[in-house]
Amino acid sequence: MSSISRRLAATLVPLLLCSVLLIVQGSVWLYDRAQRNYLTLLLQRETDSLLAALTVGPDGLFLDLDKIDPDYRRPYSGRYFVVQGREKWRSRSLWDHRLPLPGDGLQSGLLPGPQGQELLVWSGEYRKAGEPVTISVALDYQPLMTEFRRASIWISALAVLVTLLAVLIQQWLLRRSLLPLRRVQQELAEWRSGERLHLSEQVPQELQPLVAEINHLGAQIEALLLRARNSAGDLGHALKTPLAVIESRLDALAPSLPGEQLTELQAQLQAMRNQLERTLQRARLATDQSRAQRFDPATDLPALVQTLASLYPAVPEIRLDGASDTRWPFDREDMLELLGNLLDNACKWARARVRLSWRLDAQHLCVEVADDGPGIDRDARDQVLSRGLRLDQQTPGHGLGLAIVRDLVAAYGGTLSLEQAPEGGLLVSIRLPRERR
Repeated sequence: MSSISRRLAATLVPLLLCSVLLIVQGSVWLYDRAQRNYLTLLLQRETDSLLAALTVGPDGLFLDLDKIDPDYRRPYSGRYFVVQGREKWRSRSLWDHRLPLPGDGLQSGLLPGPQGQELLVWSGEYRKAGEPVTISVALDYQPLMTEFRRASIWISALAVLVTLLAVLIQQWLLRRSLLPLRRVQQELAEWRSGERLHLSEQVPQELQPLVAEINHLGAQIEALLLRARNSAGDLGHALKTPLAVIESRLDALAPSLPGEQLTELQAQLQAMRNQLERTLQRARLATDQSRAQRFDPATDLPALVQTLASLYPAVPEIRLDGASDTRWPFDREDMLELLGNLLDNACKWARARVRLSWRLDAQHLCVEVADDGPGIDRDARDQVLSRGLRLDQQTPGHGLGLAIVRDLVAAYGGTLSLEQAPEGGLLVSIRLPRERR
């Protein structure tokens, strides 16, 4: 879909051009009418002068040339007359050209004159000394027509420039009017990255209903997510005790049950236990379950490391390597679960050292967790990402850690790889895009 500015410009430019050109042509036409009316008055005065120059003599009327303007005697001067009585007199300026005597009053159109001139002609019928006389006076209107055309071209060009200027001003005003929408877009991006919890309602009146609805929708989504997570945690805790009772009863009944039935029941109970482990691990690693809160390495990582140090006293060093002055644009609970599982797995296998390093740029978050444990063979690295699969049955746990990490990374559209760490153990590398795919 084309932009609003282009659609407005596509509508405004033709409309302005047509309007301005119509105004220009209308103005020229009105000025031409006014000019012709004014020149008609002058031509009427010329006929009066010619009528006064007619003198009664012994043989009738004759035209006294001494009383006539000298321009009528200069060939093709642009001023002409024809006087028709019993005799006919023509101005010397006509030379050998004939001027028609079309009738009384101003002619509706311009008549052709000598040397391609366009003549404005006025004719009047009079009586002098009892004799009927017709007088026609003409004026070359072509210079004025040429000026009108030139003025029309210049005014039309000016109108085009004014139209272009109006379009530029309209585009500037449109961009200025859309600035509040751009600010709302920026605030939405900050909301998504966790830098704010609601949009500012200090916007133009036209945008206030939209911003209020977005804030209301965001509050509803936050409340639904909070209730869903709290319900999941509550359900996990509620089922933990009944599950322990069932396991105890099953152990007591184990001698009296067939081997196949006992194995099947234990497998089902183990699957239930695995699901509860994941739910309870969320509650343990992320006590604050606000969806809008983003992960802050400066405060969240030390608390997480302290929790793991108390769980694994045999690992004296958990080293953090990365900038802690910027919040990560990801949900705090998800990051605590992801890093908690990675560090928990590393502490289980480490001999003395665990390293967590990260780098945040404009496009990605890169995280590495390494330990100095025995590591994993290349052929077995894909297997440990399967849910519930463990390579060493002697280590406590249910093999869910890396599978949970894999699911979270996939949910964010990232990548996960297992390699050999410089410390000698396993290196888990994660790359998360800042924009979800």
